[in-house]
Parts: sequence; C-alpha cells; structure tokens
Amino acid sequence: MKVYTVQHLVAYRKMREQGFLVGDEKYVWEEFKEPYHWMMKQMEKRIEGYNAIDYPIWLWRTRVDRNSSGLFPRGTKGVILTLEIPDDQILWSDFNLWHCVLNNGSVTGSEEEENILEESGKDIQYTWERIFDFDWFRNADPKWVGKYDEFNLQGVTPKITLDMVKKVTRFIAKGSNINR
Repeated sequence: MKVYTVQHLVAYRKMREQGFLVGDEKYVWEEFKEPYHWMMKQMEKRIEGYNAIDYPIWLWRTRVDRNSSGLFPRGTKGVILTLEIPDDQILWSDFNLWHCVLNNGSVTGSEEEENILEESGKDIQYTWERIFDFDWFRNADPKWVGKYDEFNLQGVTPKITLDMVKKVTRFIAKGSNINR
C-alpha cells in the first residue's frame, strides 16, 4: 500500500546508514508515553512479528503538505517519505479518536453511552479499541463522535526499510516556533 510518513532529516540519514528506521522514544512527549505503550500493545496483537519494544512510525494515506504548520517547529529540516508497505504491517486508526486515548478519555458512541460509562465506574480503556473499528464509527452518533472520514485515518507500522522508500521529499518546516 502506498503511504507517507514525515521524519526529521536526521532520522532519514540514520535510516540510510542502518538500512531501516524504527520509532524512537525520545520523540514522544512524556505525557503521551502511556498511550503510546497502549498503541504498541495493540500493534503486538494485530501485526504479526511485532515485538512491542520499538515505538511506532506514523503513516498517512494521503500525501502530507510540507507547508503545514503542525509538522515541526519552524526551521526544522525534514523529509516526507513516500512508501510502499504491505497492508498487514500497518495498523489503521482514526486520527481524531486517537486523541481520546492521548487525553485518557473514553471513546463512546453517544452521550447516553458516555453517561452510563461514567455511572458504572468501569475502566474506560476497553472503549479505546474502537479507534480501529470503522464500522462502529460509521454507526455512532455523528453529533457525538464526528463523521467518519477515511482521509482522517492514520497508520502505525513497526519498521520502515530502505526498499520500502519510493520517493524522498526534503523540506524545511514553516511551522510555528513551538519547541517539541
């Protein structure tokens, strides 16, 4: 499957030296490490051969706009890699619903379900797997969860090898001055 990833130029150079790239914990904000570990466990369950040690590499179905303000802080050198990755090595999820996991929120299909969950005192993590269930999303209340949009999907993969790279587009980020 043709997909895209955005990486620091340094990461791309490392990939060229060693022949592959895996995710790196040092690029994960501290408050997101627990949700990332949850995602890694999901990858282990759903991607054959994944060891839940290496951090995920994020992928997109559509080409990323290198002028987007949210890629990297202004002036950062990066690359957009066009990749060909086997479908069975990608775990797809909804970008917006992933933010429920990042923010330790529930993934419910209606206000009524949310109220029942809150009253039950159950651990909300069982709802998180819904970020992978696109049939569930299509049938949930769009006023509550938003409308399903396949262009809003993000993927994770455990490893990118040089033979997967089909095109490299270098850029210098025009984004904000935030420090990541």
